[in-house]
Amino acid sequence: MILILAGLLAGAAPQQAPAAPSPSPSADTRKVPTLDARLSNAFRLIKAGRYAQARRAAEDYLRSGNATHPGQAQFILGLSYHRERLYESAHARFAEAVALEPGYVTTYFFHGFTLLNLGRLDEARKALESYLAQGPEDPEAVFGLGLVALEQDRVDDAEQAFVRAIALARGREVGPVFSPGLREDLSRYEARLADVHLRRGDPQKARADLERSVELWPAHFEPWHKLALVLRRLGDAAGAERAQARADEAFRRRTAPGQP
Repeated sequence: MILILAGLLAGAAPQQAPAAPSPSPSADTRKVPTLDARLSNAFRLIKAGRYAQARRAAEDYLRSGNATHPGQAQFILGLSYHRERLYESAHARFAEAVALEPGYVTTYFFHGFTLLNLGRLDEARKALESYLAQGPEDPEAVFGLGLVALEQDRVDDAEQAFVRAIALARGREVGPVFSPGLREDLSRYEARLADVHLRRGDPQKARADLERSVELWPAHFEPWHKLALVLRRLGDAAGAERAQARADEAFRRRTAPGQP
């Protein structure tokens, strides 16, 4: 989701839609409606983490009497709750956004992940599939389908989705060095692929997945912890201790005062 959010929250020009970007040429075929310029301030407030103020701005727009895109305002409201992890409130707003403006495709993406966090797996799958149906494959949305499949114990589908998400993400980078955002996304994808291999009872493959994950983004503490468990299972006590130490260090850094 790093790439999606980076593009969505960084490109809040008044005339631009808050849409999931893709560096790949094929992504240009995804048709996204333009965000109403009168909502751009609310969008910038979300970018700044000022969620309550963003909601007030969107609600003022809705009360103005000439809100030409109320569905987009509901999307902004839903996104503000989603970013605060208030998923029930986000779900209500995203559902209203889809009902009012079904052509605003980015809503389906965030609604899908909101529904996943609420455990509403069939609905999450439908929302993410709706998003993907309206444009080229997006790695984060495909990854989301993998998460849904894993939660539903559809292990083959989960593996297929994670492998596809990794391939799509790697295909986005033109040069030999991945951008930080892409490295972080790939790290998450590899860590979840390890979950598939662990569920299948293959710790050797899980170890390879997790080693790629921590190499891509060492700041993620969860893959280090999983790697420690796998190494211990494989009889590498010293390696497990080193991995757990890295997990503890990453966790301390992530939870230090001032971290988002």
